[in-house]
Amino acid sequence: MSNAPHRDQILIIEDEEIIRASLRKLLERHDYQDSDAVSIKAATDSFDFNDFALIISDLRLPGQLGTDLIKMVDPVPVLIMTSYASLRSAVDTMRQGAVDYISKPFVHDEMLLSVRRILSASQHRAAAAKTLGEIALLGTSEAIKKVTRVIPKVAASDLPILIYGETGCGKSALAVAIHRGKKSTRQRFININCAGLKETELVSQLDASNASATIFLNNIAELAAPLQPLLLRAMQASQCRFICSSDQDLEQLCQANLFRKDLYYEINVVSIAMPTLRQRNADILTIAEAILEHFDDTSSGLTPQARQAIARYQWPGNLRQLKNSLQQAVILAAPDEPIDTELVGLAEQPSDSGQIPRLASNRVTGHSTAPNYDAPAGLSLEDYFTRFVLENQENMSETDLAKKLGISRKSLWERRNKLGISRKKTDDPQGD
Repeated sequence: MSNAPHRDQILIIEDEEIIRASLRKLLERHDYQDSDAVSIKAATDSFDFNDFALIISDLRLPGQLGTDLIKMVDPVPVLIMTSYASLRSAVDTMRQGAVDYISKPFVHDEMLLSVRRILSASQHRAAAAKTLGEIALLGTSEAIKKVTRVIPKVAASDLPILIYGETGCGKSALAVAIHRGKKSTRQRFININCAGLKETELVSQLDASNASATIFLNNIAELAAPLQPLLLRAMQASQCRFICSSDQDLEQLCQANLFRKDLYYEINVVSIAMPTLRQRNADILTIAEAILEHFDDTSSGLTPQARQAIARYQWPGNLRQLKNSLQQAVILAAPDEPIDTELVGLAEQPSDSGQIPRLASNRVTGHSTAPNYDAPAGLSLEDYFTRFVLENQENMSETDLAKKLGISRKSLWERRNKLGISRKKTDDPQGD
């Protein structure tokens, strides 16, 4: 099968023969190529979902709901249709990730309009994602060259790969690059976000995979404890290649009994550290210019002051933060004028101050880029975190501290460990 979907290839999953035949006839009359199946299982047995640009599915199917497809086939868009039309079910369906919702019997013009809109948008997103993924690996710094040299060596390997790195540094881009490596024989790339993953969703996606698939388990540290033995058994029995990513130290989580040791040893066979932007400072301007060209190839570029500010800023959010800042700048920039420091969102410092530029508030939304808690002026977020915990841990539980700081208990533990803040002694029988 081809790795790239045909731009007009559509899969219909519908158990009612009359509806299925009517939809096929409508699509073919407007020059779309289509295939069909009566259930998700039948579709899984017969097709590779990545061969399709769009999947149109009934909500209520034999054995499974059509919404089960949404995460199973990601990033292929899913349009849900149902005769059980109501505002609440429409909202619930869209919240689960469906790109659109149409009630049956469908109106032909409404269906065609939705199909055209979805295909146009998904083609743009696919091109953008591929380009931005390639941009994440640009640069000549030794830190990124060390990573890119590894890609062809591990591309054909069946060994599990663990990618470490801070949030937003490009771990997903590296996983895709390994999947697409020249020596790779893998056809499908299944992206599973472990944060908030339910057992039915994990089982569905693992069942939908085959020996030619790469399964990318993003945010593996967030995988719920009850799902960890299930994943371990699946990995031991599967012929798929597994790539995992984490922005947390899994070994330390194991020591704190927050992650299974046997699963950690199973996934940590080949380990790759994805560098932060701070570790590849020489690449920042190259990446910034490529991002600008991606979003607006007519851009007049950056002013010298903006280039200096971007190169000197620490970018705690890494590539994701840099991309978002530049995308905002492109939107706000006047035609034919270079992008200045203010548009990027970096507060300009006096040229002789020697200070690192600070990130200004987001001018589009009006919200600060800081986390939920407000740090007093003059304190870094780490200083504020340390002070807040030390001043309040005698009177607040770990749960209350985490809630007040707007983070999870696991994140609180991680930051305590990183900053060397020991946890208070407690006689709480619940271990809080």
